[in-house]
Amino acid sequence: MCFQPLRATLDIEQYSGPDYRMTIQSNTGNVRMILARWPILSVSAIEIAANTFPRRWMPLTAGQWDIEHPVIGVYGSVAPSASGGDGGQSIVFAPTVTWNLGRDGFVARVTYTNGWPHAGITTAADAGASALAVDDCTGWALTSEMTGAVGATGTVFDSGAQETVQVTASSVTTGPGTLTLAQPLTYPHAAGVIVSTLPASVQWGVILLATQEALTRGATATTVQSVPGSASNAQTGGGAGLNTRDLIGQAKRIFAPFRRTI
Repeated sequence: MCFQPLRATLDIEQYSGPDYRMTIQSNTGNVRMILARWPILSVSAIEIAANTFPRRWMPLTAGQWDIEHPVIGVYGSVAPSASGGDGGQSIVFAPTVTWNLGRDGFVARVTYTNGWPHAGITTAADAGASALAVDDCTGWALTSEMTGAVGATGTVFDSGAQETVQVTASSVTTGPGTLTLAQPLTYPHAAGVIVSTLPASVQWGVILLATQEALTRGATATTVQSVPGSASNAQTGGGAGLNTRDLIGQAKRIFAPFRRTI
């Protein structure tokens, strides 16, 4: 529905320009580039080459790029963001692409992290622990491009023991590893519990889609009673009660702000 993964991922993209995805700002000569996935959390590397073979890549040094619209409420916050659709998908970097070689005369390759940090706990953690073993460290220990704050703030979604955690470091950049926490855990958490920065609206949309899948699960028709004497066929959407088309429609509206449009 969103045409992109919402959980944080490490990506490498390459485009030629100047063109519609890579434009030159007339007043500064800086280059603006629209990437495919968002929100962009951090840019790790940018390389530029003339659009000829063999490629001779010139790396930009740190400090020569910015995220045009940094994500809000993930880094340097005391509580996870409740809103959705924050952040952008464009970057601006130093004048290294020109019109001297014509349209598409240059190639830019960008390594960046996008999405919302999201992971599952892989080893049970005791109350008072200052670290979590998780299945994906991507995005958790980045430095905010806007505030300079280190580490994302997320929620441990554990029934009866939900709590907020702030990450200060991770053992690896991406993949399974250990997250170091700013404060010890208040509650114990079992393996399999989710810790995430994804907005609550995303979770609600997933619940609606999971319900829709359950109601259309197989050959046997399922009916859901809405009021005494009224039933609806969940697979066809008939009657006055709940139907799967309503669930899908609600989920689409929830995910609309998270859709990739370019």
